[in-house]
Amino acid sequence: MSDYVGDNMWIPKGDKSDPGQKLVWSTKNVDDLLVALDKGYRPQVSMPFYEGKQFLRKGNIVFEYTEEEISELAKCANDIVYFAEKYAVVMTDEGIQQVKLRKYQKELLHNFQNERFNIVLAARQMGKTVTASIFNAWYVTFNYDKTTLLLANKSDSTKEIIDKAKVVIENLPFFMKPGIIKYDVMNVRSDNGCRLVGQSTTAKSGIGFTIHNLYLDEFAHIHPTIVDSFYENVYPTLSASKVSRINITSTPNGFNKFYEIYAGAEKGENEYTPTRVDWWQHPDRDDAWYERELGNLGSEEAFNRQYGNEFVSSSNLLLSPMVMKTMRKNSHEFVWHDLEDFENIQVDTKGVLGFHKDFDPEEAKESNRFYLFSVDIAEGNGGDYSVINVFEVEPMEDKDIIDAVTPGAMYDFFRLNQVAVFRSNEHVIEDFAKVLYTLAVEIFNPENVKMIIEFNTYGSILLKYLQTVYPSRNEFEDEMVLRFKHRHDSRALKPGIKLKADNKSVFCQNFKKLIENNRIKINDTETVNEASLFGSLKNGSYGAQMGNDDIIMTGITATEFFNTTDYADYIEELLDFIDPEKYKLMETTLYQQNDSAGDMQYDIYDLI
Repeated sequence: MSDYVGDNMWIPKGDKSDPGQKLVWSTKNVDDLLVALDKGYRPQVSMPFYEGKQFLRKGNIVFEYTEEEISELAKCANDIVYFAEKYAVVMTDEGIQQVKLRKYQKELLHNFQNERFNIVLAARQMGKTVTASIFNAWYVTFNYDKTTLLLANKSDSTKEIIDKAKVVIENLPFFMKPGIIKYDVMNVRSDNGCRLVGQSTTAKSGIGFTIHNLYLDEFAHIHPTIVDSFYENVYPTLSASKVSRINITSTPNGFNKFYEIYAGAEKGENEYTPTRVDWWQHPDRDDAWYERELGNLGSEEAFNRQYGNEFVSSSNLLLSPMVMKTMRKNSHEFVWHDLEDFENIQVDTKGVLGFHKDFDPEEAKESNRFYLFSVDIAEGNGGDYSVINVFEVEPMEDKDIIDAVTPGAMYDFFRLNQVAVFRSNEHVIEDFAKVLYTLAVEIFNPENVKMIIEFNTYGSILLKYLQTVYPSRNEFEDEMVLRFKHRHDSRALKPGIKLKADNKSVFCQNFKKLIENNRIKINDTETVNEASLFGSLKNGSYGAQMGNDDIIMTGITATEFFNTTDYADYIEELLDFIDPEKYKLMETTLYQQNDSAGDMQYDIYDLI
């Protein structure tokens, strides 16, 4: 215990001879001082607190660290999640509490620490601002000579963000606190040379600053005339530095600069790392919570505005928010495989061809596996995308079989499960044909592959090129390409399918129904992203509200496969391979829901 002098005076040990000298502080004698102050002793020395505030460390004091403290500082500097979980506190309705990071918050903190440019699309009340505030507090604590600029659409919002960072700083152990030089409402400066500055966003925000860490809160809600000018002014300055970084968070608000950056990040068209945080990722939010909020808000449309993370009104979308929720929860980025077959045709597929994470291309040739290729072909000049969307025909999951809506036959218990996607606007038609041929003939079993090719523009050209790949040993068969009526009043079936005003809406509604009934399963993140922006247009048709819809359209045209005898052929084959218990479940469900099923001895072709 440090010494007490007189009745109410205190000085640290070793400093009795000259109480006015430059003191060497430590955690122990700071703690002793706090005890002394609590007992009413009057300090005879210059205190280590900024402006007498015991929760702030004064700048430029001499502090002696223990080995344990040095080790702890190093751990916190290197691992922000460790820092947050051990030392960060937040203000709650119950007062200041230790932060309990959710899984997505840990991901965000890792990204903020390790990636220079981050953009976060997050539903309301998911803790995105708290997470950003922890990062900003960490940044000014463990850096030197760096300026952090915090911007929001309102000054009150900016103050709230700074206050959250201040709460973290104020509650750090004394040895970890940065030494404070200035502590104003919108400006914090420490003796490590770091600054924390807050402003409301204007076209001229940040001018005059050398910014190293820029945080933009609710970026989508800043007026476009302001945000566009601001971003165009500030971004070149930050991007030119090797150490500067930008973190953007927001809820959606239509198609604006935020959407432009976020959508570009998802497609890999800029340097930002995108993160999406949906309402169901919160551990306390389940379907029961959804139903309560839906009732409180009054409509699905209102719920979606608050929590839906969608850039367009749900009333205009083809798929409902709950369907999109399920699709997003089950989706992932498809993975590329370095397959030797593509080396033979000298066509690079990296970055444009992906497979389901659980799909093994080595097993694609197995005789009991059947596939549909839904194909859309573009010119390959950087405009529209050429797409190959690959689905495996397979039995539905048991729960979906039980919940099947009015099944009429066994084929109602099978689905199309997305397993691969090729998407490119750079591959010319000839190279695209090589990729399609290689997939259908070399990697998959050509006897178990059917194709639906969109025939509006380049379909016939694609067919010709398919027949010229490996001319001496070409194994492409016309029978692989499914035939459809190209006119409503036509009797003839021709290769490919044509999308027209009189059938596109029908195809879209069929797709919606099949998705809702789990007859089509979309797994690829990019396809899901397109689905989230696909809906009714002002001209009465369907299409992308913004961006592209090439992949989702191949999913929509794939629905016509269910109306072909080729689909029935596949089911007839698959029924010989499926698990007996699953077959029995199908049979029982069909019998229970269809009194006319009899002994199930039907001809499946009669049902199409």
